[in-house]
Amino acid sequence: MSELVRYEQARTALAECARIDEASEIRDKAAALAAYARQRDDRDLEVWVREIHLRACVRIGVLSRDLDQAQTVRQADGVTVRLPAGGKSKAEALAHAGISTSTAQRYEELAGGREEQAQAAGHAAMEAYFTRSRAEGEPPTMAGLRGAVRDAVQATLGSPPTRRKRSDATSAQAKVTPIGADWADWTAAVQAIATLNIDFGSLANRTPRALLTDLRNEAREAVERLPIWINALESENDQQIA
Repeated sequence: MSELVRYEQARTALAECARIDEASEIRDKAAALAAYARQRDDRDLEVWVREIHLRACVRIGVLSRDLDQAQTVRQADGVTVRLPAGGKSKAEALAHAGISTSTAQRYEELAGGREEQAQAAGHAAMEAYFTRSRAEGEPPTMAGLRGAVRDAVQATLGSPPTRRKRSDATSAQAKVTPIGADWADWTAAVQAIATLNIDFGSLANRTPRALLTDLRNEAREAVERLPIWINALESENDQQIA
């Protein structure tokens, strides 16, 4: 079977995909074929399978976007509930296909977003990009397609509004001190001891004699350190209340 025939079959299959998981399966198969073609140094094969891979990504974006638009309304206990026509929420459909919401959002941008004019411009840019890729014999890339679609959308709708930078004061308030490994280890140890369902007297009786001295010293050190932790927590709580 010639590569052209397989290419047309793959495009047809993608166009007929009605579910995200179907398009996702084609995407994954095309990615595997692209890796195989690269290993064989088969540039012609790599060009068309990478195109199919990217077309599958765009198709996923279209289907993901349509899940927000094709909604039915039903009444449940007097409350209006909106569900996709297929009965699954968008999150459920994406999860079933193994697509994260962030990936779906990027694919929706490849499909031109939500404005009809942008979608038409993005589709035209996509086809032009793939045509140029085939003519030059260069495998298309995600970055190249994203740039082509982005430029076409901006030419149609204009550049997106510039995000305002937060003031230094706001940025300082937004910063959160990361939890250190020592904090995580200590609190986990405290919680483990506090919730451990065990008879400590019985545990002590079953302790190997060779470890008695070491364990006793470690336990005494823990007893000395716990009040420091408790007092610090109580002080912090008093400051928040005040």
